[in-house]
Amino acid sequence: MADFLKISTPIQQREQINPTRASAGLNAVNNVNPNETPTRIIGVGKDENLHEQNNKFIDSDGKPTILMNLMKDPAVTVSFLKNIYMLQEIIKLLPMNTRTKTVEIEQLFASLLIKPEDISKEIKKQESASTAFRGNLFDFLRASLQGNSSDKMKYGVANLLKALNNDMSKKDILGAVSNNLQYLAENLKASNTLGSRLSQLSEAFSSPSATENFSDLKQQVQSLIKDIEGSILYNYDTSKLVSIINYNLSRFNTNTDYLMESVRNMLTLLDGTETKNAFLAEVHSFINNLQNGRFTAENSDVMRVLSDIIEKCASDDDIIKVNPESVDKIIHSLLSSPCNYTPLLHFIIPVEYMDMKSFAEIWINPNAEDEGGKPNSDKNIHMLIIFDIEGIGQFETELFVKGKKINLTLFCPQRYAAQFSSIAPQLRQCVNFSEYSIDEIKFEEMKETRSLIQVFKSLPYKRTGVDVRI
Repeated sequence: MADFLKISTPIQQREQINPTRASAGLNAVNNVNPNETPTRIIGVGKDENLHEQNNKFIDSDGKPTILMNLMKDPAVTVSFLKNIYMLQEIIKLLPMNTRTKTVEIEQLFASLLIKPEDISKEIKKQESASTAFRGNLFDFLRASLQGNSSDKMKYGVANLLKALNNDMSKKDILGAVSNNLQYLAENLKASNTLGSRLSQLSEAFSSPSATENFSDLKQQVQSLIKDIEGSILYNYDTSKLVSIINYNLSRFNTNTDYLMESVRNMLTLLDGTETKNAFLAEVHSFINNLQNGRFTAENSDVMRVLSDIIEKCASDDDIIKVNPESVDKIIHSLLSSPCNYTPLLHFIIPVEYMDMKSFAEIWINPNAEDEGGKPNSDKNIHMLIIFDIEGIGQFETELFVKGKKINLTLFCPQRYAAQFSSIAPQLRQCVNFSEYSIDEIKFEEMKETRSLIQVFKSLPYKRTGVDVRI
């Protein structure tokens, strides 16, 4: 007689949110009563291996292979500077039958350059786009963490930020999926059936009703992906596009109660009715501004023109045939911008002065205490500025700002090292108008380009992910 299968009773997670519950939406936050908040905070699961299926590109040390290679590559710090020049020269050599397009791209290059007096304005514009977590609500959360730095408070703030980011990024996620599907449709245009279905889904994800119909659209995409994987057109490049689509689909959180739950959890961590009411007022104000489109940051003219140049160059077959690596290298350089893997502020400053062109890239670690500073010392800032001046060469400037003191090292082209070493007095005078002063200045020859890891030595040791275990 055959043995009976041993079937255990299904385990129902008590902390699981019921998907059939009527969703309250963002407006439900307005109905939260600080005196009726729950006494029990929903926690995350303890499955340490939950994210392993999504970490196919993680090395043995737990760091992302692609971005770690970017940080180790010295060419990343100068590829944008060199290849932007190269693209300009390539465009001038294109055949006359593409004259209309080349004139348009040349005009974009001309508008990319800014004047010296506009440098500070452009840096502020790029900085304003580096984070969306600015304003009274986030100042309130920072103050709350300073007053209570417990693990529960940290988790509560992080969970609220995640919920806010979820609502702020839904439109961008849908747009990304739409673009991914359209790009995949162009790659599979050999199949009329697959190409047509992908194009239709791309239009559906860009429609106003995409948010409400997301679950149904996601199922259609997953069904179509199975058909694509069974097609003879499916190859390694197509598999990478499919992985990107699946990743972007996973970023969309369909739980419309997530924000309300995170707000209630935060209320349990705040002391006093007055503090709780102040927190709710800031949340209501933020949501109203978000829904009414009142968050208007100044867009960077440089980044807008740069994206137009990359788009037009990447779509021009003649440019790709002449030099297929230039656009890729520029994009790789831009990938070193701020993210949880490379927590550095990144600025691109192209300048024209006295008919001379100069392209500069700036990387800043605003919290450089872990690069030699003491835990209780003044705030330390570490900066790397690389700039290439037309007709002169490439320079590299490294600054350490400790408190109000600046230590500066300028790496110059070998033939100009002696001349630039004489400008130390002028450099000291440049900061006389402020409360800062230059403590030490060094001038050295530019022997080789350094990678980001060589300059910012703490990068490999920073957390390269989000640890959700409590």
